[in-house]
Amino acid sequence: MGALLLILPVLALDVWLLATTGKEQFKIWTQARAWPRLAGAAGLGVALGVFCLSVKYKWGSEMRITGFPVPVCFFHLEDGRWVDYLPPTAMPCLGWAANFLSGLAAPLLPFKAAEFLRSVKAELQPRR
Repeated sequence: MGALLLILPVLALDVWLLATTGKEQFKIWTQARAWPRLAGAAGLGVALGVFCLSVKYKWGSEMRITGFPVPVCFFHLEDGRWVDYLPPTAMPCLGWAANFLSGLAAPLLPFKAAEFLRSVKAELQPRR
């Protein structure tokens, strides 16, 4: 259950980013008929989503983890052998979904940053 404290905020951020900036960029690119940009961003997002599912890294000398940004599978060294530990069934499924959506939403981060900077710049402009 504690895994939900990590999984749900990551899922919420990814869904929010895809629903706001992703939808807006999709609308801009389809109206401008910028199909190569749309295909490139979608292809990059899918590639990053698959990459996030397969990332493996060490967490100390006796622990290895699969999945980024949400750890999905844990490997622990016991008696010279690596033993895997999978959390209960629903947690890895939610973790895989969060990891894939994080990769899918990653190409939208520069657009969200630009949107934020435009809004800050607009607020700092003196009103006449």
